Amino acid sequence: MGNPVRVGLLVSLVACSAWGQLHVSFDAAQFWHEQRLPRWELYYAFPDTILHYVPRQDGGYVGELYFGVQIDSAGRPVVAHQWVVPVERAKLDGQPRELIGQQNFLLAPGEYTVRLLVRDVYDSTRRAQARFVLHVRAFASDRLQLSDIQLATAITEAAADTVSPFQKGRFQITPNPSVEFRGSDPVLRLYVELYNARRRTPESGVLRYELLDGMRRLLWEMERPYRAVSDALADVLQLPLNVVPSGVYIVRVIARGGTDTASAEKRFYVLNPEMPPQPVTGMPEDSLFQMSEFATYSEQRLAEAFEQIALIATPAERELLSTLTELQARRRFLFRFWLQRDPNPQTPVNEALEDFRARIQYANTYFASPRWRQGWRSDRGRVLLKYGFPTQRESITATPTQRAYESWFYSELRGGTYFHFVDLTGFNDYTLVHSTFPGEPYMPDWQQRYLYLGPSGQ
Repeated sequence: MGNPVRVGLLVSLVACSAWGQLHVSFDAAQFWHEQRLPRWELYYAFPDTILHYVPRQDGGYVGELYFGVQIDSAGRPVVAHQWVVPVERAKLDGQPRELIGQQNFLLAPGEYTVRLLVRDVYDSTRRAQARFVLHVRAFASDRLQLSDIQLATAITEAAADTVSPFQKGRFQITPNPSVEFRGSDPVLRLYVELYNARRRTPESGVLRYELLDGMRRLLWEMERPYRAVSDALADVLQLPLNVVPSGVYIVRVIARGGTDTASAEKRFYVLNPEMPPQPVTGMPEDSLFQMSEFATYSEQRLAEAFEQIALIATPAERELLSTLTELQARRRFLFRFWLQRDPNPQTPVNEALEDFRARIQYANTYFASPRWRQGWRSDRGRVLLKYGFPTQRESITATPTQRAYESWFYSELRGGTYFHFVDLTGFNDYTLVHSTFPGEPYMPDWQQRYLYLGPSGQ
């Protein structure tokens, strides 16, 4: 029986700056190529809002993201490849888009060290990098073999005149580098290839698909026969997931023909706002963790989540977090962080986590600015995440003699606490200039210093 083939890569790069995060999601899969030389496909995705844009002479804006990949074997360079993705936007406040790309590399079987570098072409201070070990497997000719499973955001029939890096035979496979399926009507989409089909099963065989939960319990199964019309066969699956709760799942493909069996599997995450995770009682913490969304968090999602929870974490938690470097340990820390704050573990939703995420969403919607692309990073966003929504909020628009400002009052915070924010630039860039809460900026004469404008408007 063949050994299961597991995902070869799930990496996210992240770098922080005043413009927001420079984060890119990566995934990969291996396929057989000519003369059985493995083809390693690298998939990447990023939102176009992460880039720093510069004006174009003919109108609009342009940004560029640089990618560099270096692959070494035994300390010697094998591949050094770089490319730039240009992005054009008519305006900077438009709807964000997710951009998806793919690069292919032909590699002999063996162990490699891969280095990824990403940087903003128009802001050299914003860059991110990662390093990992890649095992390229050999594709044998004396038994059934399955490629890795490629998750997809879309699968369509390729047009006859299509020239695209996403094309595989008659299919157009748009990758899903985040390995997440989101929304109220999520659909699992995957692509897989079967090799040596005609050689090993000259008549026919069976492909079996299984959906497992995070505890590896079988939830769904389906079998369909295949005809061995050639040695290389392709198959796709599009499975609605709107009836399963949010959480971690595993899809497994098993090929059977004659005396041969081959299998491959892939973990992914479902996030459906209408199907929250199901409560589980009396289950060991390790099992709860494996079923949680945190078990699949990439480095990028962890980095952003840790930056957010640092605002509400205790000193001891922040100190412990600073010592964690291993990915799985960081995932478990985040799982326990929110588990300890769940006000009612018997309900399917962690109300504390949902409230925190609602604040993030509010800040991103109303506090974003040219300086703070993600509103939760702004001063108002930080205060909102740390202390919650204010009891009273006073918002004063700008006049010819004074800047716009906001005053927030918390009645239950140390007996009554004020936070005063001034729009210093006039572009929704509210800066916290004074607060009566210990440890926050303290400037009792903030109105004279920052609020009032001189005769020239300065």
